[in-house]
Amino acid sequence: MVHFGRDVANAQSPELVTDRPDQTESATVVAGGLVQVEMGYLFARDGGVDRYEVPGTLVRVGLGGRTELRVGHTGVAGGAEGRGAGDSTLGAKFNLIGRADGWLPELAILGGVSLPTGDHGFSSSGVDPSFLFSLAYELSPRLSFGANVGSAWESSSEESGREATLLYSLVLGGGVTDRLGVFLELFGDWLTTGANATGVSVDGGFTFLLADLVQFDLYVGRGLRGTNDDAFIGTGLSFRLPR
Repeated sequence: MVHFGRDVANAQSPELVTDRPDQTESATVVAGGLVQVEMGYLFARDGGVDRYEVPGTLVRVGLGGRTELRVGHTGVAGGAEGRGAGDSTLGAKFNLIGRADGWLPELAILGGVSLPTGDHGFSSSGVDPSFLFSLAYELSPRLSFGANVGSAWESSSEESGREATLLYSLVLGGGVTDRLGVFLELFGDWLTTGANATGVSVDGGFTFLLADLVQFDLYVGRGLRGTNDDAFIGTGLSFRLPR
């Protein structure tokens, strides 16, 4: 999620800057010695078939030096083919340019791997790498722009090898009040092989600070073309653990 609403002076944020509910990862890292937990529920419909994921979880640990460790899990996925646990992820985010570094946009790079810890039929069955570049720019004290571009390589339990996917997202976020924020986002992916391989979606929603370090979110979206979900809705809760 792009940052807005309150001024943060450096790349390591002591305030609650989350990487949900939008698809765009923020360029800000958690400050050294802090732990942040971001959890959510997703419901999606595609071609009349429903599915859900709960609780999708990301734990972000500030390591200092503009670096954070990231440990995630898809949660339990369910749908027409049954229910099972999804895969886990392990990665890191490195902030290269912070908000205090002059007129330049904030910039970070994220790298990680998906680990095949899920149940059969809900796991890629492979160790799959990915990376993203994240850019954020404050247009005004209450309006920010964010963008991601990167790639992921995903294994398939049905086929050998990995499919390479190019990823992108663009998001505009605004602070309505110091506690309420809204966003509108366009995101998509492009498989380097296969027919009808381009997916484009749009979503929007809001975040609300229940307390200084506890955030509630709600979002809704739909696929515009390609293989993405026809419609989806989600909600979540993010919080920072006390020292």
